[in-house]
Amino acid sequence: MNGPQPTGCHALPCATALSKIQITGGAPRCYSFRTVRRTRLVSLLALIPLMLALAGAQDVPPPAPTPSGGPPASTPPPVPAAEAPAPLPDAPLEPAERDTLLRLAWQTLVGHLTDHPIKDQDLEAYDLTPRLQERRGCFLTLKKGGQTRGSQGEIEPTRPLYQQVIVFTRRAATRDPRFVPLTDLDLEGTTIEIAIIGHREKVDSPAAIGIGKDGLFLEKWGRRALFLPELPAASGWSAERALDELCRQASLPAGAWSSGARLEIFKTEVIAGKQPPPRPVETPAPPIPAPLQSSEPPPASAIPPAPAPTPAPP
Repeated sequence: MNGPQPTGCHALPCATALSKIQITGGAPRCYSFRTVRRTRLVSLLALIPLMLALAGAQDVPPPAPTPSGGPPASTPPPVPAAEAPAPLPDAPLEPAERDTLLRLAWQTLVGHLTDHPIKDQDLEAYDLTPRLQERRGCFLTLKKGGQTRGSQGEIEPTRPLYQQVIVFTRRAATRDPRFVPLTDLDLEGTTIEIAIIGHREKVDSPAAIGIGKDGLFLEKWGRRALFLPELPAASGWSAERALDELCRQASLPAGAWSSGARLEIFKTEVIAGKQPPPRPVETPAPPIPAPLQSSEPPPASAIPPAPAPTPAPP
C-alpha cells in the first residue's frame, strides 16, 4: 500500500502489543504497529490500565534480604491494642449510690408536696456518679401502711437514672389516676420503693418465667403491660395466670400471650426506705491558736543569776 497510512483505532493482539510497549517514568506512550496482513494504526488506550500496573510493578523495590541470607522476612501483623474490660451488666449499685437515689427521691417528694420543688442547684449536693447518669428504665412506688398510693415508671431507658427518679416521684405522688393524690399530711409513714430495670430477655413459654424473681413485659397489637416481680408472687399466681392477667391489663383477651405476642422477663434492683435523717454537716475543726509572743522581757525571777566574778590571783 502506498501513501500515508490510515490512523484508526482498532484492536490488536495482546502478544504484538506487549512486545512494543515502552514505559518511561511510569507514563505510557502509544506507537504504530504493523500487522502481518495489513497496516493500521492502533491506539493503546484499551491497554492503559495494564501499562499503569506494569509501571507500578517496576517502582516497587524488592524486599530487603535478611541478615542471615535467608528468605525475606515477612512483616508481622499489627498487634491489636488491649481492650479495657467491659463493666459487668446490671452490676448492683454501690451503697453510697443507693443512698443518693433514695435521698434524691425523698427531697423530690417533700418539695413537691410542700410547694418547694427541687431545683437544679439542689443537685450540686449529690454525688451523681456515672452509674447514676446512665439511661435506665425505672419504676417508683409510694406505699403507706402496706398499701400502694401511687406507682409510675417506664421500662425503656429514656433518661438518666437520677432524672427518672425525680420525674416518676412527682407523677406517683399526684398524677396516678388509680389513687388519691398524696398531700404533705401523708409524708409520715410513707415508704418509697425504687425498682431499677435490669437486663431484658425474650421468652417463648411460661416455663421460662420465675415467679417472684422475674418481672413480666408483654406487647401485642401496639398494646403493652408490665408486672414488677413482686406482684405475681404476692398474688399467688402461676406463670400462666400471670400472663393472662397481664393480657387483661393490656386490654387483650386472656390467652392472647400464646400467639404473636412479645414476651420479656427482667430483673430489678429495689431501693426502699422511709425518709432518711438529714446528713450530718461536717464542720471543720477550729484552728489551734498559736502561742502568744511578747516583746517584754521575762520577769526577774525567770532570769538566771549572773555568775560570781572569779577573784584575781595574788
